[in-house]
Amino acid sequence: DRLTRAAKVLEQLTGQTPVFSKARYTVRSFGIRRNEKIAVHCTVRGAKAEEILEKGLKVREYELRKNNFSDTGNFGFGIQEHIDLGIKYD
Repeated sequence: DRLTRAAKVLEQLTGQTPVFSKARYTVRSFGIRRNEKIAVHCTVRGAKAEEILEKGLKVREYELRKNNFSDTGNFGFGIQEHIDLGIKYD
């Protein structure tokens, strides 16, 4: 399924084992049931985090929009294709 494929890409990108997150509540309008796996994530720190961030910003040509940043100092951005990062997966 899509979540397993996302976990493989995340593992290739970070070199760490990803963790699956489960839904806390059932949300009928989204078709999500309680305890269903709905997300995958990894915590990356230090030099490895800087390396991954550098790769991502390079793909975005080091330009982010103002709305990529939150009021609390966090930011996020998306990448259209995993191949832009140099990752191969089946």
